[in-house]
Amino acid sequence: MLNHFTRRWLAGLGVAGALVAASATPAVAAEAPFKVTTHDLLVAPGFAKQSWVFASPTDTESELTFGHTTLDVDLSKVADFAVIEPAWGWTCDVSPTKLHCEIDLAENDQPYFDYNVTAKDDAEPGQQGDMKVTITSGGKSATGTAGITIAEGVDLVGDEKIEVSGAPGTRVGVPAVVRNAGEAAVDGAVLVVQAEWLAGYGGDFSNCKSGNEGMVAFCTFDTKIEPGRSYQLSEGLPLKVRPETRTGAKIPAHLDWWTTDDWALTSWPEEDVKPGQGDELRLVEQETLTSRAPQTDVEGMNSGTVATVRVTGDNPADLAAKGATATGKKGDVVTVEPSFTNLGPAVLEYQGQGTPEIRPEDLPVRISIPEGTTAVGAPFDCVPYLPNEEWDPWNAGWGEPGAKEYACQVTESPEGMNNPYGFELRIDEVRADATGTITTKLAGDPKSQNDTAKIIINPTNPGGGDGGQGGGDGDGGSLPITGESTALIGGIGALLLAAGVGGYVVARRRKTRFVA
Repeated sequence: MLNHFTRRWLAGLGVAGALVAASATPAVAAEAPFKVTTHDLLVAPGFAKQSWVFASPTDTESELTFGHTTLDVDLSKVADFAVIEPAWGWTCDVSPTKLHCEIDLAENDQPYFDYNVTAKDDAEPGQQGDMKVTITSGGKSATGTAGITIAEGVDLVGDEKIEVSGAPGTRVGVPAVVRNAGEAAVDGAVLVVQAEWLAGYGGDFSNCKSGNEGMVAFCTFDTKIEPGRSYQLSEGLPLKVRPETRTGAKIPAHLDWWTTDDWALTSWPEEDVKPGQGDELRLVEQETLTSRAPQTDVEGMNSGTVATVRVTGDNPADLAAKGATATGKKGDVVTVEPSFTNLGPAVLEYQGQGTPEIRPEDLPVRISIPEGTTAVGAPFDCVPYLPNEEWDPWNAGWGEPGAKEYACQVTESPEGMNNPYGFELRIDEVRADATGTITTKLAGDPKSQNDTAKIIINPTNPGGGDGGQGGGDGDGGSLPITGESTALIGGIGALLLAAGVGGYVVARRRKTRFVA
């Protein structure tokens, strides 16, 4: 059985894989060992969006090396109404009707090309053209086709934040609202939900499909959304708070409103999501659709809502700190792994970079470095604790060495899971019992006696690292997100962002313009 974190990780990866496959237009020359994947795009007159092309081996087991790679794009069928510009990374020659780019790729890299599409001011909704994309490597070529369509610009807006509350084992309703901030009526909408495993979608509406234990859901509405008007769901969007959820936790769910035309450029394998069997979830004042031009949302950053479920009840998590010891002489670099174990009974929810409004002082683990030593290596879960400085969790110094104190994020941890934080410490001055600490700070923790343990360099008392307050090793769950695994998650985030719908959460958290 997969642990909770792994399920969440695979669910996110599944979003990316499903939508890359669904929105792709691959075509492969007979002899080419790779395929080209493209993405169709809607763009409004006077606006710009970003799109992408990439190539990957046709044999998933292949260790194909691309090396020197060229990319050629025929722009002749879109030049009248759109301007195409390469984004970064490649060396390019650009003309109104052709784009030629080259790059030298490292051994394990695959061709990935970002470009910007700007619709001309005089472009007319309904204009459409296809760009033929050819990627050549090792003397072999593969092609794909990317469609560009001019669409009517509209603007769906969601409430930025909503907070609801509920006890473990209950359902809570999120009163989601969408408003049309544009000048044209919007013909239908799709509500995309990405939730945490601990508080996933728990509805059974016939016009909603869901999967991955409620972590994804898509609800389709035929309602005509008139300019300047707001529309609320006919009943609160249900999120099911699992019985093992921790009292005091704040579990985010991300809701994003799409036009039906933006959504039509993406898809989801039918076997991965299932429709509900109950009544229809509605937006008020549903009207009949009429013939129209395609529509695209020109301000996607205001289309989403972060709904926070504040968990009530009486179901705490007891975090028990465990210290560490090491011995060495001056100049030695020693490794210590202070840790904590969740003694339950509740699951400790993920708290870190993606958590809304997280600050260093809010992170539940604090580690101070023993005197006389320097942290020359720190895990990517930890950031120097500088509470008075300006804070951006996405661009902070995660894993940065040299600090005297660190605040550390935590992964989703069920009862019994041990979470180590590995530090490499250089001994600058030999001192007996040079002491640092690991401290957990979690609201509602029922046992404060085990919240702190010592990190001791050159201890005079063997076993002194626990400080008499250790929490045991624990063998449940997976390892925490440290080191290479954090970099992997970052890479998956980039893939999700490229993939379309899967990247909207990443985009919103990073305040990056998301393009369907």
